[in-house]
Order: sequence, then C-alpha cells, then structure tokens
Amino acid sequence: MNVLLIGANGYLGPHVVKALAPHHHLRITDIKAAPPEIKRDFAGHEFMDVDVTSEGQVMEAAKGMDAIINLSVVRRDPVLSFRVNTLGCYNVMRAAVKRRIRRIINTGPHFTVAGPGYERFDHAISPDVPPHPGTGLYPLTKSLGQEICRSFTLSHDIYVQDYLFYSFRDAAQLRSGGGGVPFVVSWTDAADVFRLGLQIAPARLPSRCEVFFICADSPQEKFLNDKAKQVLGFAPKDDVSLLWRKKR
Repeated sequence: MNVLLIGANGYLGPHVVKALAPHHHLRITDIKAAPPEIKRDFAGHEFMDVDVTSEGQVMEAAKGMDAIINLSVVRRDPVLSFRVNTLGCYNVMRAAVKRRIRRIINTGPHFTVAGPGYERFDHAISPDVPPHPGTGLYPLTKSLGQEICRSFTLSHDIYVQDYLFYSFRDAAQLRSGGGGVPFVVSWTDAADVFRLGLQIAPARLPSRCEVFFICADSPQEKFLNDKAKQVLGFAPKDDVSLLWRKKR
C-alpha cells in the first residue's frame, strides 16, 4: 500500500515510520525536513516537504496514494493551531476526495473528546462519549478538525479512523512507582496501531468515522481502550501498570 504520512518528523512520526516501513511504501512528509538518519535508514521510501495548511501541497503529495495518515499538530500558537489542526484536516479530506483515497487516519489528544468536563468527574470513559473538548486552544482546534473529517464521511466513500493519545513513554521508563496520568502508552505500541489501522478492511469498521482511545491497560480504568482492542486488534505489549505499583 502507498501511504502518505503528513507531519511525520514530529514526536510520534519517526516511530510510525519505523513500524510501517517494512509493510508499505511511504511518502514521508513534513513542513520541516527529515533528519539525515531517517533519510538514511529509510532510503527506499519517498521524502517531501509539505505544509498541511497548503491545499495545493497536500493535493500534490496525495497523488498515487492509497491511504493518508495525518500526524500534524500545533499546540500553542493561536493562528497556526487553527490552520494546522483544523484547516489541515480540511485539506487532507479534500485531497482524499479528489485522489479517490478511501482510508484516512487522523490523530489528536484524548481531550479532543474527553475534556475537563469528563476527565475531572467521570470514570470508564469511552471514545464514543459526546465530544466535550473544553475551552483549550489545542483540544478545540483538534475537535473542529475531527468534525470536518466526520462531515466528509457523510457525503463521500471515505473511512476515517481518529486515534487519540495523551502520554507517551519509552518502554525503559516503565518502572515501578513512576506514576503519571492514567492514559499512557509506549511509543512502540502507539506506532503499531497504525499498522493495524492500515490492515483492517474498511467494511469491518462500525461506521465511516470511528474514534479510538490509544492507551495501554491501566489499573484505574479511567479511560477505556476496549474499542481499539475489539475493532483494530490492538494488543499493547508494554505493561504500563508498573507505573502505579509499589517499589519493592
């Protein structure tokens, strides 16, 4: 499968590249150039400089692709956050329609759906709760982008999977008593879910737009990853529950 990765040179992108490179042909893009070691290690794949806020650049990058994975993000700048997180999703979906690409994977933070209104008071929160992103710039702009993706699936033969994350850890950081937020996943487990998302037949998705919490099993069970397990076959290998076990 030919896969376009947008925003692939950020925090999560290099891990996704590593997970997908043995299985697919990748077009690795970002507004900033890939590090030399990435270009060296994945020389058999394509590299392009692409600004997700430019519809023309996204449209060009999507030529000949079978799937698009959107990893782009800006968190704090009030103008760029909207242009990347919201307008960027619009450009991706426009390109998908024109290039007849049916499979899109979008990404964002867990509070795209479960903002403070849920996080402070609720338990066993699923990704299918009514979205309540709160008033933060980052979650609001990502939530708008997600709604744009959903709107396109109502009118076009396109399937969107939206993967929501919060805290990432290296496997070596998973030590007894480390603590942290109860929505955590290792980099390798997070990256592997994209392989699963490209593997699943679109017809097996419950609908054309599905949201998934991508987190490992935690003892609090404040956020549920059941849907990712049942639909995608997500099976996190790194045991994050160590973070809340007492040191011996």
